[in-house]
Amino acid sequence: MNIRNPMNTRFGRRRHNRQQQQRRSSFVLDRHYFVIQITLVLVTIFCILAWFWIHIATGLRRGDSVDDWSGGRLSSSSVEVVDQDHPSSFADVTAGPEKDVTTIVQEPYETNLRIDAVVAFLMNLAELPPQQLWDTFGMDDDKNDGSNGKKSYGKDPFSLEELEQGHCPSGLNTAEWLPPRPWNSEELSSMFQSKAEELKTDKEARNEETVLIWYEHISKAGGTTFCGLAKTNLGQSLVPKYFCMPKRLDSDLADGRVGSWTNEELIGYTKRESHLLVANEWDPFSHDKLKLSGRTLDGKTFPLDPQHTSPQLLFVTTLRDPLDRLLSAYLFFGAGESPSDFGVWIRRNIGRLPKYRIGEKGAFRCNIARYNVIVWRYSGGNLEHPVSAPSSQQQETQFPLPMTDGEIWRDPFESAIRALSQQDLILPMDIMSKEEGQEAMRRLLGWGKVAIKEGRGKGDRESGHIVTTGKIQNSNAREYLNEEEYRFLWDANWLDNILVLWCRAVFLARLHCNDI
Repeated sequence: MNIRNPMNTRFGRRRHNRQQQQRRSSFVLDRHYFVIQITLVLVTIFCILAWFWIHIATGLRRGDSVDDWSGGRLSSSSVEVVDQDHPSSFADVTAGPEKDVTTIVQEPYETNLRIDAVVAFLMNLAELPPQQLWDTFGMDDDKNDGSNGKKSYGKDPFSLEELEQGHCPSGLNTAEWLPPRPWNSEELSSMFQSKAEELKTDKEARNEETVLIWYEHISKAGGTTFCGLAKTNLGQSLVPKYFCMPKRLDSDLADGRVGSWTNEELIGYTKRESHLLVANEWDPFSHDKLKLSGRTLDGKTFPLDPQHTSPQLLFVTTLRDPLDRLLSAYLFFGAGESPSDFGVWIRRNIGRLPKYRIGEKGAFRCNIARYNVIVWRYSGGNLEHPVSAPSSQQQETQFPLPMTDGEIWRDPFESAIRALSQQDLILPMDIMSKEEGQEAMRRLLGWGKVAIKEGRGKGDRESGHIVTTGKIQNSNAREYLNEEEYRFLWDANWLDNILVLWCRAVFLARLHCNDI
């Protein structure tokens, strides 16, 4: 049989050529598709990388570090994650590279991170053993170091030795304990001073946007003096008559518990009264009040409701050495002279704490005898206090045992730090009427008069130091108590001791240093 090869025919050769051509065309197309796919992948990767680096570069121009994008905490000089379980020594905590910074950016996200760093720094201090904290602040000889007559500052974590001499420490812009100013403090200060001048001459200029001083009056910490200065500088008509306490709607009684007022109540008060100041003495500081000034605890801005922009608040308070304040409260409210009665008075008031409710009249004065009252106040009233202790332990001291459980105090302590960071002015009581205090009030409030000519109170009106009633007494706890008693109460109020020294340093830094 003769089998012919199809390729030997003309038809077979044509078909074979067409198949070869189709295979070559298919290969070319497949290669083109592959090149196109690879090109698209590379372009996509390039776009992603370009987007990422553009945002990183933008963040760095605003003051971030690359590590911020992976969850680090920003300090003024570098990003450092603080290990809470292994806090560094205070020589390390306060150290940092010096940097010539003329302006501190206060964008909300950065403010939040900077306050985080402040919280971590102060928390490390609070977690130190009592003896180490005592030594850190140089408390063994607080008056002088015994060799050259100078005050002892210990390890001086807040650079107070230089600040109290009127000097600005080098590298202060990198200090982790220094919070930024509240973001709109200067703007509200200008608005307040302008409105105050307007109202002094035009009593009808009222129902418009205004700025109100919110004075957080911690008992026996200079509140009567501050109220007297307010009446002298603003005039009687612009300040509530009875120790700067406002009256609630449909009430003839001054209310020192304005901390429990709602924001709507405060807004209504400013619409019916011409006052530029209210004082909250008996209730804890309400974090909700920060919203009226567009602020939050973490430093971010809070959008103001355009329908309720009046009033915006300037937050002011005065702080005092915690043990001196506690002793002053005992001498004033306890009407006692004997040191042996001091502990009885504290225990009696602490025993009444379960009866206290925010906004109610019952047992509201018992809070003046609390340990760490500043933390309780600025945490919004969230710091618990032990009411009783085992009798065997109680017999070791005349004073109630302190609360030291970290599960109880850490969160309120952090809240208090964040709330204090949003205050526009925290005046140390001992220098409120001195040159430094006068200058700070002049800058923020426009107050230039020191002698107290108006309002209630007794004392040295010319120098600006008055009390509610009676005479000015020596409330130096270190002189009043014996060494063991003083040390016990100092350890019991360790959180407030940290906050008072920190706030003092922040006050002096903003006073003596430019662009802080």
